[in-house]
Amino acid sequence: MKKSVLVFALIAVMALAVPFMAQAADKPDGTVAFKTHNVAVGVGVTWGDGTLTYKGKTYKFSIEGLSLLDLGMGDVEAKGEVYNLKKLSDFEGNYSSVQAGAALGKGVAVSQLVNDAGVKMNLKAVQDAARLTLAPGGMKIKFKK
Repeated sequence: MKKSVLVFALIAVMALAVPFMAQAADKPDGTVAFKTHNVAVGVGVTWGDGTLTYKGKTYKFSIEGLSLLDLGMGDVEAKGEVYNLKKLSDFEGNYSSVQAGAALGKGVAVSQLVNDAGVKMNLKAVQDAARLTLAPGGMKIKFKK
């Protein structure tokens, strides 16, 4: 019984890691770093700021987002690589994730966000929160003027 649970868990982890491993062989087009703040009771609200490094230049952006079936509050700091970014304007837009998760206290999560232009962000996030999310969430990224 314990062995079958371990095998199932290993298969699930590998299935989630495949998109990241395939992307790891490619050279990223840029890097991102951002910090968000979250408050949620039923519907969650996220806001924050970040930077994109692309072709040797740094660009500042803002983040806004919503989630459903969410409860908690806290901050998230994330860093990662950006892929499929052919032109700077493709970075802005609505990103979605199909990940549901939970964190209590300081937790580390890995996730992939994709926007309508096909730009992908592979992120490693550190979350300092008591938070439970049961539905996919999304966020909108817009460059600061």
